[in-house]
Amino acid sequence: MAITGTPAIAEIEGFLANPPATSRIIEIDSDSASTLLSERNKGNRPPKPNKVQQFAADMANANWGLTGDTLKFGSDGRLLDGQNRLAACVRSNAPFKTHVVFGIDPQLFGRMDIGKPRNPSDVLHIAGYKYSSTLASALRWAYLLDNNPYNRETLKPDFVLNLARDVYPDIEPFIKSGRDINRTFAHPAGQSTALIYVFSRSDEKKCDDFLQAWLAGRRNGKHQIIDTMQALLHSQKANNNGRIHELTRAAIIIKAWNIFKSGNKGTLAQLQSASSTPIEDVM
Repeated sequence: MAITGTPAIAEIEGFLANPPATSRIIEIDSDSASTLLSERNKGNRPPKPNKVQQFAADMANANWGLTGDTLKFGSDGRLLDGQNRLAACVRSNAPFKTHVVFGIDPQLFGRMDIGKPRNPSDVLHIAGYKYSSTLASALRWAYLLDNNPYNRETLKPDFVLNLARDVYPDIEPFIKSGRDINRTFAHPAGQSTALIYVFSRSDEKKCDDFLQAWLAGRRNGKHQIIDTMQALLHSQKANNNGRIHELTRAAIIIKAWNIFKSGNKGTLAQLQSASSTPIEDVM
């Protein structure tokens, strides 16, 4: 039975405080929808304008029926699913009835709507992580470097969220380094983040020296291999129509790091061989 006659926000707030075990059918008015979007829609994906427009037209023309689709709220009170429908309600200024589910465990973000195109970046963003796209890529690369760089299997969103929370909770501060490398040299920020993170685990002091020399353009003496590395990466890209395979890039940077860490100057031939041999251990 639908709950009517009372602003929906009052009913929803009551259920947020004491989540029922089953869904509730609630008629949501535009004022309540606006309040939910402003107060409960934290860290969700950006709304989809085309869907909002389509939904709003259906609501305005009384063509919106009660389907099995639900609005979902976490046990922390956040709106987890339904922002496009709420935005359409506000836009159309027309109420709509919907099933509403309360008390979902935030740990299950990664398992929600797995039939929809919600990718690891989306799930990380919903979970409150900044720079979620870069972080998703960095987590993937950190996992590959620790396990098998040649694994082409797509990591599922909930698995990536678990990596962020439980396996690599300390990788986030390295995103700045990855983004700095991306701005300076156009290398992918996610991969660069993971590489610097893994290098730092191996030798934090030398990693900082390597990174700062790379960004600042210090290329002489012990930093000569960085110049050779960057020149080879540029050459590889120029000779392949502006592209360089991600594994080739990783192999060259890792080889340069290992040479630098060992205290040797290294040679171009050593770096060139890296792209045709298995990626080295960087631990």
